[in-house]
Amino acid sequence: MPVRYRWFSQRRKLKDRAWPSTHWRGFALAASSLLFVAFAVLDYPVGLMVRDLTGPVKHYGEFVTHFGQSEWILITSFLVFALGMTAAGSADPADRRTRAKGVFLAQAASFVFAAVALSGLATNLLKGIIGRPRPNMLVYHDLSPFAFDPFSFAGSYSSLPSGHATTVAAIFTAAAFFLPRHRILFFSLAVCIGMSRIIVGAHYPSDVIAGLAFGSWFTYLTAIVFSRYRMVFRIDAHGWPVPRNGFSALRPEFMRTPRHSPAPQTDLDFTTQKGH
Repeated sequence: MPVRYRWFSQRRKLKDRAWPSTHWRGFALAASSLLFVAFAVLDYPVGLMVRDLTGPVKHYGEFVTHFGQSEWILITSFLVFALGMTAAGSADPADRRTRAKGVFLAQAASFVFAAVALSGLATNLLKGIIGRPRPNMLVYHDLSPFAFDPFSFAGSYSSLPSGHATTVAAIFTAAAFFLPRHRILFFSLAVCIGMSRIIVGAHYPSDVIAGLAFGSWFTYLTAIVFSRYRMVFRIDAHGWPVPRNGFSALRPEFMRTPRHSPAPQTDLDFTTQKGH
């Protein structure tokens, strides 16, 4: 078998292993509980309240909400993928370090691209199937947030789940997998950006909760699929994806701290020696 196909063939066999624990029970319980509370308590009053928002809160929502668009992360991840493949392909065959860096960078970029793009497509499909009216239908047409019109695929009936919240969750969940030390920060940023969709009157609270839950869960499953081909991630003992190589491995040589080796001992070295 040619060498270039042997790599994928070996990893394809790994997908037959048993799936790790996906923690779906606890995740499903937490997400469904938050959705129930939002449906029962928050959606209707918040949908009416946001029409009167003005000042800094409104400006904050209008500014931050643009970070939930997927185009910028898709273009960036594609460029990073091309950069990694170019670095791996143009490196000297004997320079295995540079080739490994390029391959890892390309795989990481393809993971982010797949998580964001595929979760976005799935969300758009769910929007049309569920057919929930947007908050402006409540404000201007007195249409209840529970007046669903399934399979309508109309823009005014595409509120659940939030596509921006799904994208934000996919991006920051991927970042949390790469940099687990900062996962609390990434979670907070995802919530803050997701709330902007409520402030601008584009979604109800339950729409944002559903989008955040779906985006994070979809990214988690994508990471597991990549780990089964030994790309980017491996699964730790608790069933969570962790990077096979840290981002410190991508650091250029000139940024690495040199390791100082001790000076060799000579006959003229009169410093105190161990054992003398």
